[in-house]
Amino acid sequence: MKKDVDKFRFYVIILFELLLLPFFYLFEEIKKRISSGKELKVKRIREEIIEKKIFINIHEWGGYDWERSKNIKNISPFDCGLKFQIERFENNESCYEKYINLTISEANKFKFLEEVRNRVNNIDFVSNSGMDFSGYSFFLNKIKNLPNAFVILTNTSVNKTQTTFLNDYITYMEKNPDVGILGVSYSGRMYQTFVRNNFTPHLQSFFLLTTISVLNEIVRLNNDKFPGENINHKLLLIRKGEINISNLALQLGYNLAVTLENGSVYKFGRNSIFDNGYKRWKLYKTDVRLFNSNPNLINEIN
Repeated sequence: MKKDVDKFRFYVIILFELLLLPFFYLFEEIKKRISSGKELKVKRIREEIIEKKIFINIHEWGGYDWERSKNIKNISPFDCGLKFQIERFENNESCYEKYINLTISEANKFKFLEEVRNRVNNIDFVSNSGMDFSGYSFFLNKIKNLPNAFVILTNTSVNKTQTTFLNDYITYMEKNPDVGILGVSYSGRMYQTFVRNNFTPHLQSFFLLTTISVLNEIVRLNNDKFPGENINHKLLLIRKGEINISNLALQLGYNLAVTLENGSVYKFGRNSIFDNGYKRWKLYKTDVRLFNSNPNLINEIN
């Protein structure tokens, strides 16, 4: 079974880390010491937007309720669900034309087809292999050859609180063409490892704003596969999907940005291959949701 293969792959990685743990700890400390404290550079500029359109893909697992509560260890519980995601994109005005696509995995469990049928532009039923990333990958394959445009990849684990954000997010991206991906939440470390002193800043994958061309570049760099595609083991998926998509964007030379609860936007990246940005980092060096009063919220930009 594929899930067993992915589980085996994950534990091989973990075993390798365990065997060489002192060297991994030392390597992490060396990276921190040689990181640069200098101002973040602009190293790469995104390709120009050709079509004033924003492609929005909402991914849903078919077994979820229309409204639900999300409980994550050590993080304040919050309400979320497809109902609120549909409303969010219906109600947010946009200076760009919106195309709202819904991907659903394990469609046989989905009970709300009538509620969404006339509220999105299209619905696709996809494999659950890769979980959210199955929907993200499927959607990119549909649009990858279209003129370059903005893309939002999101799931339904977004805080139900409605905010007015879309035009401000687009404006930010237009003014910051060095930003490959804009997110709404981050973690400063990878938890799915024995190397506890790691500094691995990355955007969390429940909401990502980027472009067709950036996603195409990420896929090419990842051996022509969407990060996390067809991975069934959750811990491996976080490493190879969520964390990897940020790392690949950084490897391409783009900076990343995240919106914060105070309405500001924090930009981060690497000035060189020897710089992981540790000395420049001014935020929590862990999962920011541990400190958020409203975790998984799409924050407005002030």
